[in-house]
Amino acid sequence: MDAESFKSYDIGEVIVEIYDQTETQIDDVRLLRELIGTPANWRILEPFCGNGRILIPLARDGHELVGMDQSKPMLDSARRKISRLAADTQARVSLVEADVMEATWPKGFDCVILGGNCLYELPTPEAQAQCIRAAARSLKPGGYLYLDNDHMEGTLDPSWCKKGVQKNRFPTGVCADGTQVRGTVETIACDVERRIARFRRTAEITTPDDQTVKKTWVEQKHPPSTEEMCSWLSEAGFEIVQLWGDRQKTPYTDEADRAVFWAKFTDDNPGRHNE
Repeated sequence: MDAESFKSYDIGEVIVEIYDQTETQIDDVRLLRELIGTPANWRILEPFCGNGRILIPLARDGHELVGMDQSKPMLDSARRKISRLAADTQARVSLVEADVMEATWPKGFDCVILGGNCLYELPTPEAQAQCIRAAARSLKPGGYLYLDNDHMEGTLDPSWCKKGVQKNRFPTGVCADGTQVRGTVETIACDVERRIARFRRTAEITTPDDQTVKKTWVEQKHPPSTEEMCSWLSEAGFEIVQLWGDRQKTPYTDEADRAVFWAKFTDDNPGRHNE
């Protein structure tokens, strides 16, 4: 199954507001702060930075942040939040609007953050492995990669192949002005052995004056296994320092809800930078 291009986060400003309502966790930020430690002078790259949920707290800590994302509405939201910060914090943040998988990532970072299930934004294992290699090229020797995803082992879970339309899925919610958003998901194809599923998603947006617009797009996902991620990290020159089953540092097991990696770039094969 070939992936179709889509920009689910470019539906409009409403999706940013719904995202802010639903993505309120801070446990990954707490873990990153613990892993980075002090002093607060790291240079950090966050591809798939979205509206700055992870990026902004680290900038306030004193780190220099570069965020990349292809969604203009999400980056516009991040810019509004950053504009309310102290001037010295604003100066430490740069945002780049670009397709992460097409753009050349900047280099010379102490840390790259691939958090918030960002590998799930990519349609194939090949694209996910490419993302890991790009992170390696962006790091200084001895730099660190934070990789954090939902966890699935074995073949594709049956829930991913469920027939019928599932209602009240992201983006679903009510905006401050009364605009209602109703999201649905329908599985339209799945390859159990390859762990790839394709979905048709809709967002029905109804404004307070009862004007309704329906947006539809198709997305493909490949939930990466821990075995795959370990292989990609090794091939890209990383040493896995820690692997946890959640953001509270619970030891990893095959039944864990998440796979959270803290990996060090050893740069034992400089030629890989030319890949």
